[in-house]
Amino acid sequence: MISRSHPLARRLRALRKDRDLRDREGVLVAEGLHLVAEALSSGLVIEAAVFAARLNRDPEGRALAARLAAAGIPLHEAEDGTFEGLQDARSPQPVVAVARRKRFDLPEVLGGSRGTPLVVVPCGLQDPGNLGSIVRTAEAAGATGLVAAGDGVDLYHPRTVRAAMGSLFRLPACAARLAEALETARAADLRLVGAVASGARAYDAVDWRRPVAILLGAEGAGLPEAVLSAIEERVTIPLAAGVESLSVGAAAAVILFEAARARR
Repeated sequence: MISRSHPLARRLRALRKDRDLRDREGVLVAEGLHLVAEALSSGLVIEAAVFAARLNRDPEGRALAARLAAAGIPLHEAEDGTFEGLQDARSPQPVVAVARRKRFDLPEVLGGSRGTPLVVVPCGLQDPGNLGSIVRTAEAAGATGLVAAGDGVDLYHPRTVRAAMGSLFRLPACAARLAEALETARAADLRLVGAVASGARAYDAVDWRRPVAILLGAEGAGLPEAVLSAIEERVTIPLAAGVESLSVGAAAAVILFEAARARR
């Protein structure tokens, strides 16, 4: 039984809050039965897991604990008061784990090791839930990679990890400075296509079978001028009268599944 002062409890609290610490250590925090199980199934190295007593009251929880133990992963039970401080209190879960990320560099993500490159490049997103849902959508639509570009939310923020629902454990992804992402994408012969609210070519009139990077702007602000002046093509999603725009997550889903359709 570990308390608030236990080194692992202190480390988990620090990792949840400190982006630089997560980056230095190359780890992420996975919260909940589903995410910890996905991390295990996806081949991530799980350094340690902390659980609440209620984990063992649920058949799924007991099964996960058995899997973790069989894999030789250190398991620590925490007092209820201690455990609540290790995760997002808005959606309490019975288990939290620290896992090492799969590391991908920018040329690797843009290179399309899974086929003709179809890379999603969210630029400066501010909401971790939005970024996580785009990661999940990208994997579901068969994208080959994702680059979180610019000064936005951390790709490995705990809420991003949770919203991605395991996709971040499998999809080749990295973070990069915006200028570096654009330059490296051009060097890799990817066509840069930016999604804008209006006044551009319809999204379903584009040849998505080519190597392409899809650039998505931040919530509200859209793509920055540095991107708009650098991209080769802009696309828009025609909307019914009276609707100004879609959320960035909805726009990503529409465009990515059109690209998937075209590639089939």
